[in-house]
Amino acid sequence: MATKQQKIEIARALYVTSKNEDEIATILQVSKKTIQNYKAQDSANGNDWDTLRAEKHIKKDAHRREYLYSDFVGYMHDTLREIREADDLSSSQKADKIVKLSDAFSKMKHIVRHEDPEAFKRGIIKHVVEVLAKTIASKNSQELLEAFVNAVDECKEDLDVSI
Repeated sequence: MATKQQKIEIARALYVTSKNEDEIATILQVSKKTIQNYKAQDSANGNDWDTLRAEKHIKKDAHRREYLYSDFVGYMHDTLREIREADDLSSSQKADKIVKLSDAFSKMKHIVRHEDPEAFKRGIIKHVVEVLAKTIASKNSQELLEAFVNAVDECKEDLDVSI
């Protein structure tokens, strides 16, 4: 029979490999609340599971580092929209989900910024250019879109990113 510390270590390893709390609880035959307690206790001991999971994904996919942050920002915006539009959640549930999302965003930003500062910078540039391009494209002005593409092309060396 595994000790509590062994279960925490197993739960952490499963979480880092992208298992969710429900799946881990099923595997370890404990409640989801127990997994949440393990996660909180382990975090207090310096093992933040979300940070460990993000670091694993950053290291695994080195060629996509510059896109990781911008992809995460897109995911965050989509999730915020889903939370706002969720009719089945109370205001306090929505606020709780937004706080958790903000915490995850802050951790991701911290990890990416320190793991690869240049990739972080390029990811932000890429995201800003994409948002501007989508906004301009939605105006249905071919002239405006062409001017934007030309402007980006002219200054891409200053942006230090290939688009």
